[in-house]
Amino acid sequence: MANPMLPTRTDSVPFFNDYLNYRRDPLQFWLDSGEVASISRVKLGPSREFILVTDADLAQHILQKKARIYIRERQLMTLNRMGGPELMFNTDNWDEWLWRRRLMQPGFHRKQIEGFATAMVTETNALIAELPRGAQFDLQHAMKTLTMRIIARTMFSVTDRFETDQLQDAFEVGSEVVFKRASAIWAPPLWTRTPLIQRGLAARQVRDKFLSRIVKDRYASQQPQGDLLDTLIEARLEEGQQFTADQLIGEMGGIVFAGHDTTALTLSWLFYLLEQHPAALEKVLSEIEAVLGDRNATLADLEHMPFTEMVVKEALRLYPPVYLTIREADEDDQFGALKINKGDSLVLNIRGLQQSKLYWDNPKAFDPERFSPERSQDRHKFAWVPFIDGPRKCMGDTFAMMEMRLIVPTVLQQLSLRYVGTVPKQPEPGFVMGAQDGMEMLAEDRG
Repeated sequence: MANPMLPTRTDSVPFFNDYLNYRRDPLQFWLDSGEVASISRVKLGPSREFILVTDADLAQHILQKKARIYIRERQLMTLNRMGGPELMFNTDNWDEWLWRRRLMQPGFHRKQIEGFATAMVTETNALIAELPRGAQFDLQHAMKTLTMRIIARTMFSVTDRFETDQLQDAFEVGSEVVFKRASAIWAPPLWTRTPLIQRGLAARQVRDKFLSRIVKDRYASQQPQGDLLDTLIEARLEEGQQFTADQLIGEMGGIVFAGHDTTALTLSWLFYLLEQHPAALEKVLSEIEAVLGDRNATLADLEHMPFTEMVVKEALRLYPPVYLTIREADEDDQFGALKINKGDSLVLNIRGLQQSKLYWDNPKAFDPERFSPERSQDRHKFAWVPFIDGPRKCMGDTFAMMEMRLIVPTVLQQLSLRYVGTVPKQPEPGFVMGAQDGMEMLAEDRG
């Protein structure tokens, strides 16, 4: 039971408590609830109660100082597994999580992922060539296609478009099903086989079949491809642990699940924001012209494009794809006067933190310069946590940042994008935060 002395919303109703307001607009609900107080109490239905954390100090306490005792919420982990095996992303055992994390870490080492830069640019150029000119298209779908192709190519050397499209569809269905089940007052058990559960299980079967074939073929051929899969097959700890083929199938699924939509959605919002803010767009274009001219971007160019990096970070601040995460206290704990009981669920209000007046000037405005070194030096480290932080920080953060910083100049060198929606684009809640009804754009060749 979350601390009853914490501030709460004033618009709750009997039995449902805050659930009806949550269902009406989940994204606005978390922003509004975070403004009640930096640490507050939220109750969704008769039994789901949370401590809502929109406080950078408590976020740091949970994610960094006491990371060992704050696990991902067990109920959400169960829903995410959909009956599948326990993986690094959804284990409540610290030692189990730690050895899996240590095995996966070499695959995301900076030197490893730097070799993927050329593939990222090549895939981006290929997608640009496929986009229609002068006709409306969904930029969000296009970016999802691109990031899935990049993941498939760099992580398991798959370039077949039909296969990557199938995998993309399977993961999108999986995300939708997990979100709907997690958002319900009560989620039926898997054995009930409701239509929603059947969709989720069918999507997982498609995903697992694809990854199983890729992994087992690689084991059988013993022919390295220089990708992430090779690194994980070879990884072993001093204590002797290494992944079995079946464990690796699951872990690869977790990597794709975590890194596919997130990068694509950030890019969609980024291009939308630039289109809405011509001065920032012009500054990005000037930087691209000064550093690249007409040639392709390379990894070495990124350090000379600081404003592009600021734009990426500002898009992540305003529209973090992972807009909240839930932790469960595995032991009793104390934070100042706040007593946290074993079993309490804490919602880390990532989007709320990143738009809080406590940490940001004019927090709703698009202002990439806020990430300049001068304006960043005194900011609380845990006021900007799109990749989480601490020991459980997303391992793919360097990969994702490099990917976005290469894709942005590659696209803008060649295309002029214009938003053709009739109203400002609104975010849409899901397992990750996308744009409602996609991102309607028109592309023209940049003259």
